[in-house]
Amino acid sequence: MRKGFTFDAVLCVSCKACSAACILENGLQPGTRSLFEWNGHALPLVNVINLSMACNHCADPACASGCPAMAYTIGPDGIVIHHPDRCMGCGYCTWRCPYDAPKINTVTGIIEKCHFCADRTAEGIGPACVTACPTGALNMTETEDFDGTLPAWFPDTGIRPSFKIRNAEPVNKPHTIPSDSEAYEPEDEDQYSDRPASGAAAKLKKEWSLALFSVLVIAASVMLVLSGLSGRSFIPGSGFEAMLPLLLTAGAMAASVAHLGKPGRSHRAVLNVISSPLSREIVMVMLLGAAALISWLKPGIIPLPVTAAIAVLTVISIDLVYFAADRRFSLRLHTGQAFFTALYAATWFTEPRILFIIFSMLAAISVVLRYGSAERGEPQRTLYYFRAMALPLVFLLIYPGNPLTDVIATILFFAGLVADRLLFYLDFNPPNIKETIKEHFNAEYEKERDKQREDAGLS
Repeated sequence: MRKGFTFDAVLCVSCKACSAACILENGLQPGTRSLFEWNGHALPLVNVINLSMACNHCADPACASGCPAMAYTIGPDGIVIHHPDRCMGCGYCTWRCPYDAPKINTVTGIIEKCHFCADRTAEGIGPACVTACPTGALNMTETEDFDGTLPAWFPDTGIRPSFKIRNAEPVNKPHTIPSDSEAYEPEDEDQYSDRPASGAAAKLKKEWSLALFSVLVIAASVMLVLSGLSGRSFIPGSGFEAMLPLLLTAGAMAASVAHLGKPGRSHRAVLNVISSPLSREIVMVMLLGAAALISWLKPGIIPLPVTAAIAVLTVISIDLVYFAADRRFSLRLHTGQAFFTALYAATWFTEPRILFIIFSMLAAISVVLRYGSAERGEPQRTLYYFRAMALPLVFLLIYPGNPLTDVIATILFFAGLVADRLLFYLDFNPPNIKETIKEHFNAEYEKERDKQREDAGLS
């Protein structure tokens, strides 16, 4: 029998007793059990929705399958347990979980997550959040079948959450009349979490090491791919230039370690190669570094096509880390992905130039399709327009064929690739219940408002 939670939205009064009990019982950071609220002012037309939710202890937990350090285990009762002593603080589980359950503790550098008060439940006592709920809105339940108990707006990416919601969309909506000065305003994103909302600039600042990691790996891969295509070393000589791919790969691995909350546990990153895309990425980067090292120390011992194949597989493994968390088809068409960026960069150095022209056209089409990026504020707007302007400017600069304009074109071309890679990080948006709730009920409000306009004969 799987253990899980049952939540009755009608009974919840958002007193936050469940969240406080979770913190006091387990010593976890605030927000481990999140309180979601929509239409807290009880404005007419739409429902008042409260939702208390922590880990849903899914039947196929994405956090556990994606964790490279194997820091998660699943008990016979379906409870998903996180082991802090195994966690290296990469945060990949926070991308994979659509319910915002695992959260990084910025002080300790590791993940914290609801473990269903395992010690209490082993003794037959309910979790602290359940026993603290004064209205009975939150309860523990045991069943083999949790399917078909979630509203349409609740994200289910096939991981089968052990969670039941009752009365989340009541037929009889509360009819309240706000004061004349009160008007409907969509709530900000940060109300759906105990953590403050972070903008795009904060996201880039937080993920700078990942962006640097991918750019360095792409650069090293391009050099090795070009060596494989040409059948000779792309960088002649045996000095600094010849070991540049190795240095780039080493720098990338150092940057990736800087991203971890517990850098000393980075060796655990390769433990879950079978099911974790992140583990496979790290293994491929290590293999790329080994190939670069051997090619520098003993040129020719590894066939250049083999080295090029390793480089291609490495950049693909980078993309798969993101595609496994955000499965939107539009992200797979994004020209900021590592695979496209590496191939596009390689066309700059290859003949015939028709390949460069074709990839430039594909990049231009992608930019046009992503015009919405310019409306999302900074830094997306700046990066987007820079990427859009760089494409035609590069062609204008290479046309004269003089050394100075060629150098400027080269700098502008690669700067455009970096900008597109940064836009990829900003456009990367895994499913998350905060956004699902917001989108659904905003759409519900607009639908109800349009209906009232039609009934009143207004356009």
